[in-house]
Amino acid sequence: MIRDLSLAAKSACSKEDQATLIPIVRKLKELAEVATKSGLLTLENELSNLEDPFLNLGLQLIIDRVEADNVRDVLDSDIYYNESNGRELLKKIIIREGLLRIQAGDTPRNVEICTKVFLAKVDREAWR
Repeated sequence: MIRDLSLAAKSACSKEDQATLIPIVRKLKELAEVATKSGLLTLENELSNLEDPFLNLGLQLIIDRVEADNVRDVLDSDIYYNESNGRELLKKIIIREGLLRIQAGDTPRNVEICTKVFLAKVDREAWR
């Protein structure tokens, strides 16, 4: 998990903006379910369904069996050097966390919990 206070400040956004990121958390959980049931290589079938280029990049690295440290470095470089702010930056941080957990073999539930934590402003009702 990225623990950088300046990055956290740059990724701050409204409750409404955070609520728009719920589908990303759900998608990461879904990808974790596929990986858990069928293996990481089956995630290749999901690439054509992904609209987000950052998610697509990270997933492609995982499918190509790039080492976790290298995946982390590539995703972190994009996060730190592509000048994203607010909602877009928060989305990248969530995606990074979810993908690294999927690559590590975490359970879908754990992927959900560890990505959901970034959306602390969102009411419980929004998750139903």
